[in-house]
Amino acid sequence: MSLSMSGHIDDVFESGEVTLIYSTGGYVGGIWQGGTPQTETYTATIQPLTDKELVNLLMGGQRILDSRKLYINDGNLALLKLGKDMQLLDEDWKIVSRDVRENRNYAKIVVVRYDDQ
Repeated sequence: MSLSMSGHIDDVFESGEVTLIYSTGGYVGGIWQGGTPQTETYTATIQPLTDKELVNLLMGGQRILDSRKLYINDGNLALLKLGKDMQLLDEDWKIVSRDVRENRNYAKIVVVRYDDQ
């Protein structure tokens, strides 16, 4: 029996749209040829990180401006991979942690905005 979060996410928390930006491509003669950027839109619950999650994230040594935890229960969850870019709250974010399991119909991901300095 799989764990199902259908109908539970939107009841308590406010959800919004997030957009995943990715490109398809492949190697041609040993050289990467990037494809055209594509987008996938998801409905996600956006939440702050817990203190423990934030401390663990800051141990990486990069300057982080902001971080969020997203719960997504629709769309193609296999596309949510580490290092992919997302747009939410009118900003660009990067996926740094993901929990997508086959026996669940939802994903938990952590996204951050890095300091450009």
